[in-house]
Amino acid sequence: MIVQCEQCHKKFKLNPDLINRPVVRVRCSSCKHVFRVLQPEKIDVMEAAIASQEVKSPPPSRRKPSSRRLILVLIPLLLIAGSIALWLYVPWPFKPKPVEKSTGIEQLHLVETRGYFVENQKAGQLFVIQGRVRNEFSQPRRWIHLRAKIYTSDGETARQLDFYAGNILSNEQLQSMTLDKLLAFVQSQPAAKNQAQVIGPRQEVSFTVPFGDLPELTQLSDYSVEILASQPA
Repeated sequence: MIVQCEQCHKKFKLNPDLINRPVVRVRCSSCKHVFRVLQPEKIDVMEAAIASQEVKSPPPSRRKPSSRRLILVLIPLLLIAGSIALWLYVPWPFKPKPVEKSTGIEQLHLVETRGYFVENQKAGQLFVIQGRVRNEFSQPRRWIHLRAKIYTSDGETARQLDFYAGNILSNEQLQSMTLDKLLAFVQSQPAAKNQAQVIGPRQEVSFTVPFGDLPELTQLSDYSVEILASQPA
């Protein structure tokens, strides 16, 4: 053990086995000063051996994932897989888009319409519109329904008549028949048995429509004809 003189502070190596009492007095070999030295505490050999050993902690063990954590991970995956399966394999209700009904006029065209006056023996002066309808469909058509209008000078509709193409009136009929009979004839649907009313592809059919009970001629300015509908033959 190492002891130090209290006076000159010189250090000496002292055998601890020589100190057989709790307190011993020793003399400094340098300055001759006498001072006390305490007996060192005895350490148990076994305790010292144990204390000197390095305590090694066991290596950390790998924790197994808990079943609860696995379930929390699997639930979203199962939901996603189920949604994909429903989308792919379950027949969803489908509402088809309603198909617009065709009026059968898309490929029908007016050809060479003209208007003129005729003196009727019973109804007086008539305004007559004549023309033709051309079928550009790839299939035959029939019962072509039209509408004719005559206008005043300020653009208002003076008269309007709906009628069918194919009901042809001669000049003699326009001059001699009453207005009611003339209108009933052109406004009646041609008979289905009348093959003359079947208009094949790229064929034409004529029409005639008379207007009676006219306003003052100075008030009339124009006329128009439009195709309303037809049916496949």
